[in-house]
Amino acid sequence: MKKLSLLLVLFLIPLFSQKKISLEFDYAAFRYDSTTKYLEMYYSIQQASLAAVKSDSQYVVESMMSIAFVDSASGKVVQQKDWRVKNVVPDSLELTKNINLIGVVGFSFVPGTYMLTISASDIHNPENKVSLKEKLNLRPLSNKTFSVSDIQLASRIIQDSENKESVFYKNTLEVIPVPNLLFGENQPVVYYYSELYNLKSAAGNVDLHAFVYNASGNVVFTKKRTFSNKTESRVEVNTVNISKMPTGAYTLVLVAVDSTASNKAFSSKKFFIYNPAIADTSFKPMGNSDFMASQFAIFSIEECNHLFAKSKYLANRNEVDQFAKITSVEGKREFLYKFWKGRDEVTETPENETFMKYFARVEQANQKYSAMKKEGWKTDRGRVFLLYGEPSEVERYPNQLDSKPYEIWQYHNLEGGVIFVFADLTGFSDYQLINSTMRGELRDDSWQRRILTN
Repeated sequence: MKKLSLLLVLFLIPLFSQKKISLEFDYAAFRYDSTTKYLEMYYSIQQASLAAVKSDSQYVVESMMSIAFVDSASGKVVQQKDWRVKNVVPDSLELTKNINLIGVVGFSFVPGTYMLTISASDIHNPENKVSLKEKLNLRPLSNKTFSVSDIQLASRIIQDSENKESVFYKNTLEVIPVPNLLFGENQPVVYYYSELYNLKSAAGNVDLHAFVYNASGNVVFTKKRTFSNKTESRVEVNTVNISKMPTGAYTLVLVAVDSTASNKAFSSKKFFIYNPAIADTSFKPMGNSDFMASQFAIFSIEECNHLFAKSKYLANRNEVDQFAKITSVEGKREFLYKFWKGRDEVTETPENETFMKYFARVEQANQKYSAMKKEGWKTDRGRVFLLYGEPSEVERYPNQLDSKPYEIWQYHNLEGGVIFVFADLTGFSDYQLINSTMRGELRDDSWQRRILTN
């Protein structure tokens, strides 16, 4: 394309600038050296969300991109990069198609926690801009045991590629990322790329298991490969056919296990499927009871902490103390698996009925007893409901002239009959437990005095 004069640039006419920039991003980290990781940031901009300018018989769309990383510990910017994304389109019909401009930028990092901000602005319509933020936790490297890198999901992986000039080229492969992590009827195959390190530290061969979990925690896909421990590292490239999987959120998990089964390494990646023609008939809140094929094996450390916070009402003091001392995500996962497996009332079935019943109550508690922006399971009524279930009878006194609103719950089948008294002491519908005849619960036989208004 010939160089435009300044006069011509001034008379370029913006076209198709009808909506806000559609920006998506994803990332994956790989080993760079013994102390540093290499972070790849994948991004995509929907071409139709940018203004186009006509030059001769062609159209040009352009975006100015910016990314910055702030160290969470020091608050300082440690990495920053600005670059331009440009595409020349031969005719106006191309501008209306669902085309994403996809790219990748790379950075080397010391493992740690960072806040990343990625921004895009339309060069031909500066008011059209967007900025996204996300917390980034780069796991520390291990040089003693084998490990699995992050997982990169791709729309296509070209093996033995000769296109070494491609920004997507690495390790003889051309890996085309999917920054929005969306697959389905238009993209029926999920390609994935990962790297395995320190294989020589394994006791014998290493089995790499691939699982795909649906949103209910059930395994809907499995695959296994075995690698020799005679090489230090290797690349794993494979596929998952998702053409028959219904619409929803899924998680791909890679689990590496050596021949002793005592050493394990995990990596996971969430993605989404849109298959409107496929009906979902697979709902089961709890799946295979084996740990590696359970939903616990893929939880992040935040998910583990949140799950145990909800489960803590069933825990004894030793279990609470034990969980508090666990610092690794692997340890928390295995603790939760054993915690709930030990409470499974029907061990003959693959489902954990106790887990299913309890978390069904969590949802009900959130619907019934939320108050003052507090989730229902965190309230006193929610706790009692989670532990003892639906009361046999409930007496409600919401509009008494001489007392604050209160409720009396009766359980006929507990200890020969017990009651729980809850009162709205603050006036914000957060009913607090003020008396109970249940052994081990708060007891105050003079509770009526606490609710008097005069």
